[in-house]
Amino acid sequence: MIFKYKKLIRPINATDIQLIRNIGSELEKRGYLISHLDTRSITFKDNFWHFGSRSEAFKRVDGGKFEINPEQGNISFTFYISLTSEIVVTAVMILIALFDGPFILFLIIFFWLMFFVRVFALRAEGKQLFVSLIKAE
Repeated sequence: MIFKYKKLIRPINATDIQLIRNIGSELEKRGYLISHLDTRSITFKDNFWHFGSRSEAFKRVDGGKFEINPEQGNISFTFYISLTSEIVVTAVMILIALFDGPFILFLIIFFWLMFFVRVFALRAEGKQLFVSLIKAE
């Protein structure tokens, strides 16, 4: 389950095609998978099975879309956050609580607390990713 998290907009000076190529190559260098590419937009998602440290994976954006709007002279970046793991773990903990007792439900608080910490980390990481990819033009 993926939710749109944030949309960032900045003015641009480069041509559409060159900017999309630069963003695509930078995203591939960072280990993201490009799922759609055309002359005005690029959609990507996180390679979940990418090797790396857990702290690095914690801050990675789950997916996003860059859209160039030449009429307004800007580029927008919308990034996403996935709730799939949180929902699955919560459901498993509820099932365990049905058979083993309600004490395991106490762990759900810490799991969701880590999710909210991740949301704030993704906000900063998404802004940093956007700025660094635009400067790579």
